[in-house]
Amino acid sequence: SDDEVLRILTTPGFSSARTVDGVSGRGVGLDVVKSKVESLGGMLVMQTRKGEGTTFAMKLPLTLAIIQALLVKVSGDVYAIPLGAVAETAVISSYEVKSVSNQEVILLRDQTLPLVRLSRCLGLPEENGHGTFPVVVVEMAPRSVAIAVDELLGQQEIVITTLDRFLKGIRGFGGATILGTGEVALILDIPSLLS
Repeated sequence: SDDEVLRILTTPGFSSARTVDGVSGRGVGLDVVKSKVESLGGMLVMQTRKGEGTTFAMKLPLTLAIIQALLVKVSGDVYAIPLGAVAETAVISSYEVKSVSNQEVILLRDQTLPLVRLSRCLGLPEENGHGTFPVVVVEMAPRSVAIAVDELLGQQEIVITTLDRFLKGIRGFGGATILGTGEVALILDIPSLLS
């Protein structure tokens, strides 16, 4: 059976190589993969189809998805923006916000960027619009977009947890995470949020 073959293939010291060299024939390979996958709480699965080949699959718990994120606060709630989407952050004055064709824009480093207020996207009450406020510049094809938030909380490594089936279909969220304070923060899916 596939399970028996997998057990043999992942036995330490097993090798199918006829000769030993610096890379192959030493019996180190699948046993290391299996050990590492199991240490992460997962399992290694093998499926063979005669004449077609063999497929190896690693099943890992979803809680193992760890990313770097920028934590922001909007209307008193904390949200996480995956750092891969973030180009930069800046603090701008409300007086720097202009309107072009009914779209708010800002000028940042000689580049005109559309300004999107995260509170509006999420249907939340807005903070007082006077004074200065932080923006997170995200890279979106074909151009960058500045997202206005109430507060920048800093960068943090977070564990992604999938959303419950009732929340899964809501546009703009890619998951959730539990912060060190015990507070739950929703992880923003920037492309779907701004589409």
